[in-house]
Amino acid sequence: MGEFILGSIGADKMSDYKIRILMARFDLDGHDRGILTVIKALVDAGMEVIYIHFSNPKEIAKAAIEEHVDLVGITSSLGQHLLVSSLLLEEFSNNKVKIPVIMGGVIPDRDVSRVLEMGMKKVFGPGSKPQEVASFISQIVQH
Repeated sequence: MGEFILGSIGADKMSDYKIRILMARFDLDGHDRGILTVIKALVDAGMEVIYIHFSNPKEIAKAAIEEHVDLVGITSSLGQHLLVSSLLLEEFSNNKVKIPVIMGGVIPDRDVSRVLEMGMKKVFGPGSKPQEVASFISQIVQH
């Protein structure tokens, strides 16, 4: 599993708190242009980003718990979004963890409502602006 952290780590004052986000793409999903663009926008917005690639939902849930992240963002461009969403959210449920999850990538319109019903907080499809993602995260992560 590859991992790297962008942004500065830690803050002593609550006013200096940086939102911690785990961004992930799944097995064999080589489409990283969108997620890398979003990661840059999140770092530019003052957030700390941990990026994991080529991970399965169980590894992503484990990393999110260990890293004490405020939100998880995943991408799916291979048509496995329903399976990946359900497995990831099931892992969080099994571990009694309530971390909001957003999804980006090529998600057919007909599946967006199903993904949201599963528990995803938002789906960002092609054409979404990275700043929209940063703004949405700032709104739902309260500290």
